[in-house]
Amino acid sequence: MNQTIAQILQEFTLDNYRPIIPRALDLGAPLIPRAGNLVKVVTGMRRSGKSYRLFQEMDALLNAGVPPKRICYINFEDDRLGAVTARTGDEVIDTFRYLNAPDEREGLYLFFDELQEMEGWGRWLRRIVDTMRATIYVSGSSSKMLSSEIATEFRGRALEFELLPYSFYEVVRTDAVLGPHVDDEVQPASRRALLQARLDAYLERGGFPAVQQLPKSQATELLQSYVRRVVSRDVVERHDFSRPRLATAVAHRLMAMNARELSIRKMENDLRSAGLATGRGYLSELIGAFEEAYLLFQVREASRALTERTTSMPKVYAIDPGLALALSRAGASERGQRLEEAVYLELRRRSFGAREGTIATHRTRKHRYKVDFAVDDVLDEAPVQLIQVTESVENAATAQRETRALWEALGETGLDEGLLIVGSGEAAAYEHDGKRIRQIPAWSWFLQR
Repeated sequence: MNQTIAQILQEFTLDNYRPIIPRALDLGAPLIPRAGNLVKVVTGMRRSGKSYRLFQEMDALLNAGVPPKRICYINFEDDRLGAVTARTGDEVIDTFRYLNAPDEREGLYLFFDELQEMEGWGRWLRRIVDTMRATIYVSGSSSKMLSSEIATEFRGRALEFELLPYSFYEVVRTDAVLGPHVDDEVQPASRRALLQARLDAYLERGGFPAVQQLPKSQATELLQSYVRRVVSRDVVERHDFSRPRLATAVAHRLMAMNARELSIRKMENDLRSAGLATGRGYLSELIGAFEEAYLLFQVREASRALTERTTSMPKVYAIDPGLALALSRAGASERGQRLEEAVYLELRRRSFGAREGTIATHRTRKHRYKVDFAVDDVLDEAPVQLIQVTESVENAATAQRETRALWEALGETGLDEGLLIVGSGEAAAYEHDGKRIRQIPAWSWFLQR
C-alpha cells in the first residue's frame, strides 16, 4: 500500500470544505455504477470552483444514503503525489479499496480532480471505465486537451460540462438580504437599488469564489496570481512555449482588449515596439493556448452561409470581469466593456449544449453597423435573438447609435424584436416600422432563469 496516497485519502473529508455552496451547473442524476458508464467531465479555468462542484455531487450522494466507503476522491494536483502516472491512478484505487473494503458488487463513485496532471490520463481512464463497476466524475483545466483526448479515447462515452466563475445570479443568491428574493418576478424599488449596487460590485470583483470576501487590494493580487498560474502551468509548461516573458505580455494585452476586436497584426507591431519580437503564427498559437486554458474566449462575426469564411476580426472576452479589471492599467475603468463581457459569459452559460458558433457578433449589410450578439445557429434562417449591450442610453447620441444598429439588423433578419441591455437605466420599449426593441436593466436580465 502506498503510504502517501493512504494519508491523502484518509485526510480528506467534506467537513473541511463546508459550507458547500451549490453551483448552478446541473450535472444530471448520478448514474448507477457499472462498467462502461458515461464519464461526466467538468472543465473550466483554475480556481473557478470545479472541485467544489465535485464536492457538491459527493454531498448529494451522501445525503441520498451512499456510504462514504463507496466514494473515492483524489486531487491529482496534490504535490505529495510527485510525478502523476497511470501507476499513481492504480495505486489510488487499490489503496482506497484496502482502506475501505467496499462491496465490489455495489460499485464505486470515483472523483478524479485535475486529472490532466496524469501523463496519458486518457488511456488510463478508458481502462478504468471498461473494467470497473463505477460512476466516474472528472475535472480538468484545459478545454482542448479534454475535448481532443475524450474524442480519441472515449468515442461518445463522456459528457462534458463547462463551469465558469460565479454568475451574477449565483452571487446574488448567496447574499443575506437579496438571496431570499432572487427569483421574485417583481422587485420593489428598494431592492432594485440594491441589485444595481450589487451588479456594480460584481463587475469590479467578478465571480471567482475565493475573492468574494477579500478586500479589494487582496482580491486584485489574487486574481493576478491566477493569471500567472495559468500562463506558467497551462500555457508555457503544457504547450512547451519557450518564451514565458512574451506569453505574460500577451496575456496582459489580451485582458486589456476585453470586449474589443483582436488584430494579431497590430499586436505583433506593438510587441515589437516594446522590444518583444515575434511572429503572427506564434501569436496565434499562443492565443489559442490561452483559450484552451479558459483564460479568454474569441467571438467571431456570424456567417449565414455554411461555406462562407468571414475576414472580420474576432472579439476577445476574458473569463471574468474582475480578472479583466485586475490586469487593466491603473486609472482604466472600462465598465461598459466588462458589462458586455459579463453578458457574453451569461449567454455562454445559457447556451450549454449548443453548437460552436451559436453566439456571434452581427454586422448589418447596408451600413455595416455592429450588433454585439446574435444568438443563433447558422443552419437556421434567422437569428434567434439580437442583443445590444450599453452602459447607458441617457445620452441621446448613444441611444441613437445603439438602437440604429438593432433597427437595421431587425429589418435585414426579419426578426420582430431585439434586446437592449443597459448597465444603468430602467425598462423601456421602442417601436418602429412594426419592429420592437425591448430595453432591460442588466441586473434584471442576469437574474432571468
